[in-house]
This record gives sequence, C-alpha cells and structure tokens, in this order.
Amino acid sequence: MVIPVETGVDVRYYGELMYIIFDKPYCWLHFTENTKYKVEVTLKDMMDNLPKEVFMKCKRSAILNLCYCKVFRKKPPVIVMDDGEKFMLSRQNVQDFRRMTNILPRISPPCHTCYTCRNDKCENRVIFYQKKMAMQNNEPKET
Repeated sequence: MVIPVETGVDVRYYGELMYIIFDKPYCWLHFTENTKYKVEVTLKDMMDNLPKEVFMKCKRSAILNLCYCKVFRKKPPVIVMDDGEKFMLSRQNVQDFRRMTNILPRISPPCHTCYTCRNDKCENRVIFYQKKMAMQNNEPKET
C-alpha cells in the first residue's frame, strides 16, 4: 500500500493494516505498532482494493482485518481488536463474521507475524498479493 504523507509517501503491507475508520471525507488507517494515517478516500474505494478473504466491513464506517480480531462477544455483538478497539456488529454482520472466520484458519497462519514478513517464498503472503498480481496481469500490454 502506498500512502501519501507530508514528506512524500509511506509504503506498508496490507497485512499490517488492523482496521479502517471512516470519518467523512477521510479514512483513518490504523496499522500495527500504533501507527495511523489520515487519507482522503471513500470506504467503498478502500474495500474494493483490500483482500476480501480477511477484511470485513463491520458497519457503515469501519473495515476490520479479521487476523487482528482478539475477542468476539455475542451479547451485545462486539469485536475487540488486538489494540483494544471495540466494534459493534449488526445481525447481518454477525453472520458475515462467522462465515468469514470459518474459512479464515484455512487461509491464514496461526500467528500474525507471517503477514508482515518479507520472505518472498512465504505462501501466506499470497492472500494479500493476489489482487495486486491480478491487477498487474490485466494491465494493457504495450505493442
């Protein structure tokens, strides 16, 4: 991910992104190590560019990386993230959350560190780069 900052740009891995909070007209991107960025983009545009396997829109103003979900409470339905931030879920979101977490262990490692590793041969990085590779393969070729 390339993020514009005052001094230029910052490059971060999708796997380091814990959650996004939309505060019109900006999105606050919350990364690991308590790093956050404010970017002018819609939540829909963010969701369209994130891997759908691990990122879930939990309400109208937030997207969560389920790899950083620490606790799920049923009543009231709340997700607690690794940094302690809490997100309420609607009935529909609870169903989506359960569906996604049922398949999550099959596509993700048991720890978070693999998503941020820089080992090019790591199979678990595939999730975050599938979309990037698909976009590169669909670019028009020069003739």
